[in-house]
Amino acid sequence: MLDVHVIDSEKPGPVFLVLGAIHGNEKCGTHAIARAVMEIRSGIFKLKKGKLVCAPICNPAAYQQDKRYIETNLNRVITKQKKPRLYEEKLALAVTALIDQADVMLDLHSYSSGKRPFLFIDNDTKEQHEFAAALRIPYWVTGWNALYEGQHHTLWSGDTTTYALSKKGRMGLLVECGMHDDPQSAVVGYNCIRAALAYYEMTDPYRMPRIEPPTVSRMKAMLVKEKEGRFLKDWQHLDPVSKGMPILRYDDGEIYSSPVDGVIMMPCKSTPIGEEWVYFGEEVA
Repeated sequence: MLDVHVIDSEKPGPVFLVLGAIHGNEKCGTHAIARAVMEIRSGIFKLKKGKLVCAPICNPAAYQQDKRYIETNLNRVITKQKKPRLYEEKLALAVTALIDQADVMLDLHSYSSGKRPFLFIDNDTKEQHEFAAALRIPYWVTGWNALYEGQHHTLWSGDTTTYALSKKGRMGLLVECGMHDDPQSAVVGYNCIRAALAYYEMTDPYRMPRIEPPTVSRMKAMLVKEKEGRFLKDWQHLDPVSKGMPILRYDDGEIYSSPVDGVIMMPCKSTPIGEEWVYFGEEVA
């Protein structure tokens, strides 16, 4: 069901999995993977050990239609579906099968409301923090699992990183590389692949610019869209907000205000009814 590229060094080492286009309108991972695979196969850089497994388009039908998903959000149903019915539930079986065979997973995404690349990190271990630091991504977001396992559990049965980290000894990260249509997002994704392969010593070292310690924000609240409305300004991911600040106006005139002193996170203008519209968090480091 999925087009998978495998490059085997034929020497012992990690099985490294890279996923692209879990959401069909997020193409930066697809382009980043294509560049990395081309460069290995043409000899620009060499895989010294282990195996690189790439699935550049994890949601083929949505990718062809340039839309987020066909029937349901794939990155909310990444689990061993016992009776898959929807298109993305069937894809979830293919994605989990790939993760099952990997030692390390890197899932590349993009978003619609800001140019700051960031990554999600929820497994509070030294190993995951060191892997994340190697990617040189300046913004980290935590608190995803706690938010969805609480009052919003009906929206989520699993995602790629949660599934990967549920397997003993496995490692996984999800990176939001930047805006959907920004060519720089594919560059960020490519750099993440190169930096990750170098970190696991699967290639020669890859030079990345040093950055200050990352800014870490913890997700604290989420608004699910229950009726139509619009944001009161062109909010961008990690814009500062204060508790009680007006954020959006519903079409019936009701105002929704920030529930926290902190930052707004991943506001999405085109969210359908019943899905996540905007998140809020607080800076913790």
